Amino acid sequence: MRPRLLTTGAAVAAALLCAAALGLTVWVDARVADPPASTVGGVYALVYAATGVLLVHLRPRNAIGWLLVLTGLLQALSVGGNAYGGYGVAAAQPEWPLARVVAQSTSMIWIASLTLPATVLVALYPSGRLPARWWRWPVAAVSAGLAVLTVASSLSRSAYDDIAPGTAPVDLPETWWVPAALVAGGAVLCGTATIWVATVVRLVRARPPERQQLAWLVCVVLPLMLAVFYLPDSAGWVALPLTLMVPVAILVGVVRYRLLGIVLSRALVYAGLTAAVVLLYLVVATVAAAALGRTLSPATGAVAAALLAVALSPARARLQAAADRFVYGRRRDPVTAVTELGHRVATADEADLLPAVLGTVTAALRAPAARVLPPREAVDPGGSIAVPLKVSGRDVGTLCVAERQPGEAFTAGDRRLLAALAPQVAVVVRALELTRSLERERDRVLTATHAERDRIRRDLHDGLGPSLAGIGLGVQAVQAQLGRTAEPSTGGLLARLKDEVDAAVGEVRRILDGLRPAPLDDLGLVVAVRRHADTLASRVPVRVIAEQLPQLPPEVETAAYRIAQEALTNVARHSGARSAEVYVRARRGCLEVTVVDDGTGFAPSDGCRAGGVGLVSMRTRAAAVRGGLTVTSGPGGTRVTAGLPLEAER
Repeated sequence: MRPRLLTTGAAVAAALLCAAALGLTVWVDARVADPPASTVGGVYALVYAATGVLLVHLRPRNAIGWLLVLTGLLQALSVGGNAYGGYGVAAAQPEWPLARVVAQSTSMIWIASLTLPATVLVALYPSGRLPARWWRWPVAAVSAGLAVLTVASSLSRSAYDDIAPGTAPVDLPETWWVPAALVAGGAVLCGTATIWVATVVRLVRARPPERQQLAWLVCVVLPLMLAVFYLPDSAGWVALPLTLMVPVAILVGVVRYRLLGIVLSRALVYAGLTAAVVLLYLVVATVAAAALGRTLSPATGAVAAALLAVALSPARARLQAAADRFVYGRRRDPVTAVTELGHRVATADEADLLPAVLGTVTAALRAPAARVLPPREAVDPGGSIAVPLKVSGRDVGTLCVAERQPGEAFTAGDRRLLAALAPQVAVVVRALELTRSLERERDRVLTATHAERDRIRRDLHDGLGPSLAGIGLGVQAVQAQLGRTAEPSTGGLLARLKDEVDAAVGEVRRILDGLRPAPLDDLGLVVAVRRHADTLASRVPVRVIAEQLPQLPPEVETAAYRIAQEALTNVARHSGARSAEVYVRARRGCLEVTVVDDGTGFAPSDGCRAGGVGLVSMRTRAAAVRGGLTVTSGPGGTRVTAGLPLEAER
C-alpha cells in the first residue's frame, strides 16, 4: 500500500507544479499587455497532469499515466518558464534571477509536450507496454529526435525573441542548429509514421477488447490530438475543449474500455457530421464569395449555415439510425427484425434452423450469443436476459441472450425487441420439438414393423415352410411305397395333394421373397451387395464399386438389391465367368445398378432362367418402381443395367 501512496503522491506533486505554473501564467497575463505566455497552455498542462494522476492511482503499473503527467509537466515548464522569463526580463524591476536563462531554456519545450501524446503514448496504448521489442526503435527515434530538436531550436536567437527582449544568453549560429533540427525533425517524423502505421496494423489484427481500445485511439484520440496540434495560436480557446477531451478519452480507453463500443459509434457519427458541415460550409462560402466578388458578410454566413443545417438534417437522422443499428442492432425497427427472422426460417435447412434463428436474434440485438434452454431448467440470471417461450399456453423453453459486454445491461428498447422476436422463436422451437417427436414415433413404428416382419420371416422360413416341405416328402414317400398297386382314386388324390403342397411351398417362398431383405436394414444397400458378392467368391470373384449415394426410397433400395442379387446369382450359375463387377451410383435422378461379367454370354431370348427367376423377374422388379432394365450380352460377357428413379411412387 505504501509504494502506491508514494507513486500517487509524486504524481499529485507534479500536478500541483502544473497548477502553480498556470497560476503564474494567469498572474503575468493580467499584468502584461502582450503576454509571452498562454493561459490555454497552462490549462493544457493541468488537465493532462490531473488525468495522469487519476490514471496512476487507478492503474499504477500502466506507464501511460506517468506519460500524461510528464506531458503536463513539460507544458507547465513551457508556459511557466515563458511567464517567468518574459515578465522577469521585460517588466520586473529589478530583473528576476536567471530570467533570461529560463526564458531561453523553456522556449521550445512545448514541442515535446504536444508531440509525446501523439507518438510515444500511441505506442504504449493501452497496456502501458510496447507491443513488441522492435517498437523500441521508433519510440527511441521520436524521443531522441524531440530532445535534440527542443535543445537545438531553443538555442536560436529567434526562439528567445518570442519570449523576452534583449540579448539571448546563447546565440547558436543557424549553420549549427538548423541542420541538427532538420535531422532531429526527420527522425521524429519517421518514428511517428512507423508508430501510426504499426498501430493501424495492430487494429486490424487485434481481438476484443484490445480492438475496441485501438479503434477508440485511431478514430477519436488521434484526430483530437492533431486538431490541438495544428490549430493556430489565434484559435487557442477553440482548442481548449479539444484539449480537455484528449486526456479524458485516453483515460476512458484504458479504464472503461467496455463502454467504447457505444461511445465510439456516437463519436464517429458526430465527427463525420461535423466534418461534412464544415466542408460543405467552406464550399458554399467559397462559391458565394466568388460569385459576389467579396468576402461573405456575417449575415450571409449565418444564412448559409442555416441552409446547410436544414439540408443535412435527413443525413444526420440516417447516420444516427445507422449508428444505433451498428451498436444496438434492430431495437428501433422490430418489424424489420421480425421480417428477417421469418426469412431465415423460410430459407434455412431443417438441421440449421435453430442456429439460424438464434443467429438472427443475436444480430438484431448485437449480442454475442443466445441459446434455448429446455422447460423447467434453471436459468442463470447473471450476464444474460431470459424470456419464456410459450406456444398455445405450453412452455416450450426459455430464450437466454447474453449481454453485449459485462456490465452493459439491456435497455427497454432491447427488451421490447426481444419480446417481439420471442413468439417467432417459440414457434420454431415447438415445430422442431414436434418434428423430433414424429421422428421418434416413426423410428418406433419402423422398429416394431421390422421386428414383426423378421418374426414372420422366421416363422415361415423355420416353421411353416419346413412343415409343408415335410408333408410333401411324406406324400412322395407314400406314392413311392404304393407304386402301381394303388387304386386310381388313391393315386389321383395323392398326386393332387402333392401339387397342393408344392404350390403352398412356392407361395411361402414368394412371400419370403417379397419381404424387405433384412441385410438392407442392418447394413445398407452397398454393404449388403458386398456381403452377397462374398458368398459367391468361391465360384467367381466379384468386385463392388459404389459412389456416395443419397437417401434412397425403401422400395428402390429393395428393388436394387434384389436385381443385383439375382444378376450375380445368374453369373455364378450360368455365365462361366472368371470375374464380375457391380457398379452402384446415382445419375441424373436415377439409381443405376450395373452387373458386368466376362462370361460366355447368352441369347436374350433364352430368358436365362435360374431357379425360376431370370430376366423377367428383374424386369418386373424394375418396372414396379417405374424403372427399366437393359441387358447386353455376347461372347465377351454380359452387362445388366437397371435404372431406378429416386422419386419412385410410394
